Amino acid sequence: MSFFALRFRFSLVFFRTITPRTASIPQPPKLITTRGNRKMANKPFLFAFRIMDEIEPQWFLATGFLLSGLALVGNSFIILLIASKEQLHRTTNCFLVSLSFADLGVGLSVFPGDFFCLPIEECRHHLLASFQWAFLYASVANLCTLTVDRYVAIVKPFSYASFMTKNRAVAFIFAAWILPFIFAFVPQTFLNTEEHVLLMKKYNYIVTVIFEFIPPVCLLLVTSHMLYIARKHARETANVMQQLRYNQPAPGGTNAPPARHGNRARSSVGFFAFIVIFFVLCYSTTIAVSGCHFYKVCKPPHELDLAQQLLLIANSAFNPFAYAFLKHDIKKEVKQLLRVGAVDRPRSPLQMEQR
Repeated sequence: MSFFALRFRFSLVFFRTITPRTASIPQPPKLITTRGNRKMANKPFLFAFRIMDEIEPQWFLATGFLLSGLALVGNSFIILLIASKEQLHRTTNCFLVSLSFADLGVGLSVFPGDFFCLPIEECRHHLLASFQWAFLYASVANLCTLTVDRYVAIVKPFSYASFMTKNRAVAFIFAAWILPFIFAFVPQTFLNTEEHVLLMKKYNYIVTVIFEFIPPVCLLLVTSHMLYIARKHARETANVMQQLRYNQPAPGGTNAPPARHGNRARSSVGFFAFIVIFFVLCYSTTIAVSGCHFYKVCKPPHELDLAQQLLLIANSAFNPFAYAFLKHDIKKEVKQLLRVGAVDRPRSPLQMEQR
């Protein structure tokens, strides 16, 4: 669900003066105390599925649960893999673990939280919405801290060790978590004031600019600069190696094949560029919908709101697969686990006899 939609639902819960029905937020249905509902109330999953099935199409529910499951499994795997492998205990991977925790929170809170909480009137929707905002904001903030780490490593490689110390990395990660949670729970401070509607509008504008509009633009600009610097460094390294081979030819009169220096740096930038581009693509729909709401230039259809909810979860679901397939050290450990699993697979008696 988009940031704007989550904030608007928060407004609906507390500020009854706002229009109760919008295209972006399906309202919790009024529960009819029939015998069937009373029986199903004892089975929370079936009860929630029956109510949500009347609100949203089945393809949306199925896709939402699939993406949430992928986010849960994938991010949990990355966290456990990095925690269990000492050779993966690097500064960059610490930022990845923090981002994986944020994506794990998104996968657990956004869709499953709506599924089980919205149909129940007794559920504290405002607390759920605040936690959803917090994890969504934390995912964006942790991606920004990862960007800072990669930018310094690529653009200023000789200053990276002195700049990204352990204490500074911890400070970046701490800020990427504490600031989103502060912003997410700010509305709790003015809920009972007389100017709560006006304050909520100002709050919506501030957090939308900070967490929706600014990060994608900055990430694209920084990533473009990193790609340019990495390509420039690779060309300079290739020219130096070519000159060295020309000045010192290999024995036998033939030059050795050119060494592939700089491939690791380009691979690192390519891995990060994929994450940033996928993030921007997933959040572009949210930015467009928020722009329509703020400037009132259009009214997004309900199907577009469903799509943006799935895209927000998809961003958190596919990030761990990008780490596993594109980041060199994690990809190496995943291959090692697959080899060990293949070797340790129990053999049947027939296979043992043939061996």
